[in-house]
Amino acid sequence: SRISSKHLKPLTPTLTGFAEGGKDFGSSSVQMIKGSRVAVLSGKPTSSLRFGEIWHFFEQQLNYPITVLNTDYFNQVNLANYDVLILPDGKNYNKFLDTNRIDELKDWIKNGGKLIAMGSVLKSLAKKKTFTIKTKEMEQDTTLIAPIFDETQREQIKKEITGAIFKARVDNTHPLAYGYGNIYFSLKLGNDAFAYLDKGTVTYLDKTNSSPVAGFAGSDAQDKIGDTLIFGVEDYGKGHLVYMVDNPLFRGFWENGKLFFANALFMVD
Repeated sequence: SRISSKHLKPLTPTLTGFAEGGKDFGSSSVQMIKGSRVAVLSGKPTSSLRFGEIWHFFEQQLNYPITVLNTDYFNQVNLANYDVLILPDGKNYNKFLDTNRIDELKDWIKNGGKLIAMGSVLKSLAKKKTFTIKTKEMEQDTTLIAPIFDETQREQIKKEITGAIFKARVDNTHPLAYGYGNIYFSLKLGNDAFAYLDKGTVTYLDKTNSSPVAGFAGSDAQDKIGDTLIFGVEDYGKGHLVYMVDNPLFRGFWENGKLFFANALFMVD
């Protein structure tokens, strides 16, 4: 009781260590989850909405401490003070992820850091060609030489995903997918597509399930996202890069994605 009061931790008594299902309390199969010193980037080029979703998840749902690092003073930050760095989706990450910063991140990851890259961050990382993430481009239709206006609109919408749910496949033997079955319903809000990783593809679409189960996705966009990554992990030195193409925390209501994000924080090690 004295230790509980000192650390403000409630104790819950139990009459037995035997469980009705699964492993018993105190079993060697029950492992402690290592805590992480987590930081999240804010300010330009991050989206305030995407940053807010992450902040809300930590403060209102996980109740876990997080450090907010603004880009205005990021150059003065010692990344060695953190185990995890989250880069939220945003716009124009190319300037932020310049050569010097990429080198800094590479060294930090090699020494055991974990970078969680979300959304458009992946496009900037792919351009640098430092890590294994690669974009998958849409094939150009060369038959459209001089289409009329209305036809141009129809052709354009074929390339778009305005919000749709897809049935993705999951490698649930990977720590990123602990607690999931072999199917995950992913919310896509755009047609960005990335090739499978050479190693570490965890959640993905293949050509047999690139049609949405709900929402709209143009026919060209469906072709583009066939055989593409949704969530994956690249091992890099002693550390890891966690790639999240789709947003598992969208507006705080995409409940089925939240465990992926928690696993990225605490299970990928």
